[in-house]
Amino acid sequence: MRFDKNGKLELGLHSMTANEFIDFFCKNGKRGGYEHAIINIFDYAVENGATRLIIGGSFITQADNPHDLDCMMVFYDERHIPTFVDCAQMDNLEYDILYSSEQMPKSIDTYIKLMSTDIHGFDDSGVVEVRLHDKVQPWKVVYEPNREEMEIISRVYCERNIIERNKRRGLLVVIHGLMTKAEWLSNVIPAANSQGWIVAPFIYDNPATLLFDNSKRQEVVEKFRDWIYVLKQKYQPNTISVICHSFGTYIITKYVEGFATKSGFLPIQINSLILTGSIIKPDFDWNVYIPRRIGRVLNVVAGGDDAVKYMPNTDWKKLIGMDTLFGKGAIVGIKKESEFVENRELEILTHTNIFKDDIIEQVFLPYLNVNNGIAFRESTQEIVRRNE
Repeated sequence: MRFDKNGKLELGLHSMTANEFIDFFCKNGKRGGYEHAIINIFDYAVENGATRLIIGGSFITQADNPHDLDCMMVFYDERHIPTFVDCAQMDNLEYDILYSSEQMPKSIDTYIKLMSTDIHGFDDSGVVEVRLHDKVQPWKVVYEPNREEMEIISRVYCERNIIERNKRRGLLVVIHGLMTKAEWLSNVIPAANSQGWIVAPFIYDNPATLLFDNSKRQEVVEKFRDWIYVLKQKYQPNTISVICHSFGTYIITKYVEGFATKSGFLPIQINSLILTGSIIKPDFDWNVYIPRRIGRVLNVVAGGDDAVKYMPNTDWKKLIGMDTLFGKGAIVGIKKESEFVENRELEILTHTNIFKDDIIEQVFLPYLNVNNGIAFRESTQEIVRRNE
């Protein structure tokens, strides 16, 4: 394959394997940082039965930092197409994924045509096909779409939607803090429902005295333990993710910590855990719970958090009835960051203005969507590696 003087791939459909794609597009220059995200997308495609990916856009140019991936995931049978069309971010890579099947060859050919032309309809750049199995033969374009079909597929692509089905992504547990009626749920619940989540708020008595009463804290954590297990048994969700705020970060941390670390056991597996207004100590090591218990952890760091700044961070917390887990996680952040545990600093935020539409729709939901199912996938891969 060659690139033209503008760094675009030469015209045509270029067929390659997944390993060849990674070697060619992820191991040159500054591209190494994208390899993990690309592998996860490829793994997701294989695990869900896709046969090939059709990739266009800036990622298959010579740009050092393309940041985005335009992709059609092709399945052999339309019945295998996943429930949702995703537009989100994985690590440092934004991606748009459409779905089709080999039973719809005209739609695939039209998409390839769309990806290879500029806004004026002129041939502009090449497109890449990634074959996901050895027995998959290179795709042959045989259909030339007319102008009307191009307009339809273009509109579909812009709306990021080919097929919609009424099936849920999974269970989204939300846990509020102290001295609140959690009015912010009125923003979170409809936004999450619109993207296919079953939202389940954990409600508990929440006086400020919980900070200084160990026995009452234990009662709340035990109540949460029973409640979430009943939810799992009743609805049998494919995945479970959690958004928690303030004292809610303590409830989920105490619950996770309460099961022996060495056993790797947790009655539920959490895909994404989003901590907001965190009152957990910064040196708490979330990495030990990944991936078998938790897939990803996002901690929102709010420099203007006027509540957490008063949280004591010395050893005398026990003397006033406070748990040694308490700390200034929302201000200091998590010390042991990794590719799985991330601090997201947002200076505009305080302890009470986090759950507005801009943060919910542009930060929380994309993070939840892209990591949906990742805990199971990566823990399964870890088990396979150990048994090899």
